[in-house]
Amino acid sequence: MPEFIVKKRDKKEYEQFTCRIEVELLDKVKRTVLDYNLKSINEFINDCIRYSLKNMKVENEENE
Repeated sequence: MPEFIVKKRDKKEYEQFTCRIEVELLDKVKRTVLDYNLKSINEFINDCIRYSLKNMKVENEENE
């Protein structure tokens, strides 16, 4: 699997969206942003989603 590399991006149009995140997962996200001195939690989560979508593989139920 390719490495996850965080890149700074130009300003983009954003839309606020609410979703629930497991407490432990959110704590880990916040800790990662602080530990690596990243720009923001929002930017990190957007990068994670982009990476996940780009590298996502979907298995058919028949193949399981």
